[in-house]
Amino acid sequence: LARSPHPQPTMAVQLPCFVSEIASRGFVRGWRLCVLLLLVCILVFGGGVAAAEEPVEEELDADEEQYASPAPPASDDPIPDKVGMEIHMSKKERSSLKTLDCSMCKAILTEMHTEVNKHGMTSKGWGSESQVWETSNAICLALLQKYKLNLTAPALDLKAEGEDDEYGMMGGAGGADVMRGMLVLKMGCQRWVEDYGGDMSGYIYRVVKDKSNTAEGAAQDFCVRHVNLCGKGRKEKQQKAREKEKGRQKVREAMLNKQEQEEAKQKEKDPFAALPEDSKFGLQRMLEMARDDPLHYMEDDAKERVRRARLELRCDVCRTVFEDVYSQVSSKPRALQREYDILPFMEGACEGGKDLSVPSYFGVEPPPLPPAWTDGVRPQLQKTPNAYALRPFGKKAAKKRSKWRKGTAEGNGKPPPAGESEGDMMMTLTCNDMLEPARMAEALYGQIAACGASGLACKAGLLAAADVCKAADGSACRFGGDEGSVSKAEL
Repeated sequence: LARSPHPQPTMAVQLPCFVSEIASRGFVRGWRLCVLLLLVCILVFGGGVAAAEEPVEEELDADEEQYASPAPPASDDPIPDKVGMEIHMSKKERSSLKTLDCSMCKAILTEMHTEVNKHGMTSKGWGSESQVWETSNAICLALLQKYKLNLTAPALDLKAEGEDDEYGMMGGAGGADVMRGMLVLKMGCQRWVEDYGGDMSGYIYRVVKDKSNTAEGAAQDFCVRHVNLCGKGRKEKQQKAREKEKGRQKVREAMLNKQEQEEAKQKEKDPFAALPEDSKFGLQRMLEMARDDPLHYMEDDAKERVRRARLELRCDVCRTVFEDVYSQVSSKPRALQREYDILPFMEGACEGGKDLSVPSYFGVEPPPLPPAWTDGVRPQLQKTPNAYALRPFGKKAAKKRSKWRKGTAEGNGKPPPAGESEGDMMMTLTCNDMLEPARMAEALYGQIAACGASGLACKAGLLAAADVCKAADGSACRFGGDEGSVSKAEL
């Protein structure tokens, strides 16, 4: 024992754990097995079978790797989770388990189908599939109750009716062989479940719930068609499956490499990537302040112009918003011109969508684009009276502005010139000051309905604006029409 790199006395720790697991599961004859297995421990490790062959390091082939036992941990290493269930298997034992893949698959599927069907696990409503999964983790202990492993001529034999393991384990050295066969079978079953347990539990759940196959039929179908462990050409099918998986793995690796390269390029383009953390935090605070208070970093004279325009443009902006929303709604079928259909247009009247031409830095999104109706009008300071008013864009400027708007939809646009940016800010802030989406949508719907009832062509947007819009001092707005200044009463 001292010469062995895998000291056998560790099984004295492993066997009681295995015994307690059998007893705790409540399987048939569990408690009697506990007593007998403990006796075998005393018999085997007390000197009866102390001589062990000195293990030789064996080179594993690809088919046996899944059954290879992990090396026992060093004295300072943490105890593995599966202590009590692992033994060091010989090459013959690993080869036997590989040969019995098909038999083990059919036996496990048959027992699984029988247990799930017997206890009605699929008819317990929500969570029943998880119960089937839990059963798959414990199915190996049930397998030991009905089957035994024959390592001489590799076979998984069904136990005779009434056959007990204690009779086989009472025979000295032969009992040790029986015990080792049970441990090898249990390890092989557990590793089979690790590889195929997820697919198996889902398959059994569907088959039992739909009552679409018997236990034997389900085992045949799953083992032959789903996991390619049985039937003719199974090795070729397994090889094709492995090659297909390797191909998928290569595709995934290529995609990950491409993604990493793109992320590296983005970092190189990011002008702030090399900054220290305190500088990044300071810039983040500046961006947040600019987002929350657009006037914060403006010059004093520009602030004064914007403040004045926000008071003097309320009526013009209100009318423009009503007419823009009405032009969008009037193009819809009449069934889509109801009040709650108009409300979303009103709620978005002061925004032009996300600005894709400017990236977000430090998690701070850039302010939205100015609304689309700002492409047709500009605020101008009139001489008479000395106040701001909205006037149409010039043809050349309007064409340039339209081209800019198309570029923003694709993220290729550049910020508008400084003069236009200030005008956009005037109109956008004024729009936010006067916007009342629910009240304005109700007024516009009322005017659309009145125009439809009268059968006459009328300017529903202008009528709704005259009904709702107020100047900064609270007085009703008066709009300049084709025939002079008009108010609500005159309309």
